[in-house]
Amino acid sequence: MHESVTAFAIATLLLGLGAALVHRWHFPPLAAYLLVGLALGEFLDTESLEPLPSLGLLLLMFSVGLEFGPDRLQQMSGRVLRAGGWDALALPIGVLVGLLAGLDWKGALLLAGVMYVSSSAVIVKLILDLRRAANSESEVVLGVLVFEDLLIAILLVLVQGGTGLSFAVVAGLVGLLWLLLHLGGRWLNQQVQHLSDELVLLLGAALVSGTAILFHTVGASEAVAAFICGVLAAGLGLRERFEQLFGSVRDLGVALFFLTVGAEALGLLDAVTVGVVGLALLALLIKLPLNFKGAQMAGLSQKRSGFAAIYLIPRGEFNLILGAMALQQGYPLVGQVAVLLVLVSIPLGSLLMRFAPSWYDGRRK
Repeated sequence: MHESVTAFAIATLLLGLGAALVHRWHFPPLAAYLLVGLALGEFLDTESLEPLPSLGLLLLMFSVGLEFGPDRLQQMSGRVLRAGGWDALALPIGVLVGLLAGLDWKGALLLAGVMYVSSSAVIVKLILDLRRAANSESEVVLGVLVFEDLLIAILLVLVQGGTGLSFAVVAGLVGLLWLLLHLGGRWLNQQVQHLSDELVLLLGAALVSGTAILFHTVGASEAVAAFICGVLAAGLGLRERFEQLFGSVRDLGVALFFLTVGAEALGLLDAVTVGVVGLALLALLIKLPLNFKGAQMAGLSQKRSGFAAIYLIPRGEFNLILGAMALQQGYPLVGQVAVLLVLVSIPLGSLLMRFAPSWYDGRRK
């Protein structure tokens, strides 16, 4: 039997045990996946798991694009834009911090992105798992996540370090997306409705992976490619169908991706300095008052504004992408901050989101 099958069996068993342990406390399993990777990663051959972790990341970014299609963007209200504007102040602050830390402009931009962006995947899952979707702060938080993901997608293009060809490919795909949606969106949707689920699944997988390969070839970000494909699919009215078809495969790949991140983080964390810890802590502290003020500007009460600020603590997929890019481009400090932020913020954010309402109500009594 191939060694990858053995590695897959061991990895999924450990991930299942970890998820089962946190399930009874209503915590999302992503934190467990990271901790399993940290605790047992050195005993696992994570390279044998490929390409499932990489596929999981692509499908995760595709799902983020599905959630933030053109219809959702058009529904963004002025209150959401105000909250997103206050949240986005973390970007220039992060650039300044990066420059003061001795990074050049590209390294400072990467650090700013790491300090700024919260995890759409983790936060949306937490909101759903905790049954908070109907809460007033959740609407503002979800709008801020749309704002963040769009800005980070642009930042990824800027810091990728590609040539004019890479920018041309990204611009060309965005232009093609716009033309498809405005000129042939209804016709394409009608054609797809007649296709079987199996064919739609295969065509969707080919679209995401093929576009990612194209972007990688020209030096652009594969994550941005998957995100754009998700926006396109949502614009064609295929959000629910792709969520149903890709959901289980995505969740399996994402679990293996976070396991791999945890295992690979061991080497990075061995060299963590006080400066890295300080930058990670600063990233968490900077966002809290900005998000609190932004939520207040969006019309939320002091209590709900506090909850909104807490909801936006977890970092995840984009931080890991930015951290990987930073390591590839020679910025180990940024990579360490990104990984440490993810490892700390997901368990911390999950805990605070779970218990903040009861703590607040208990203190008021």
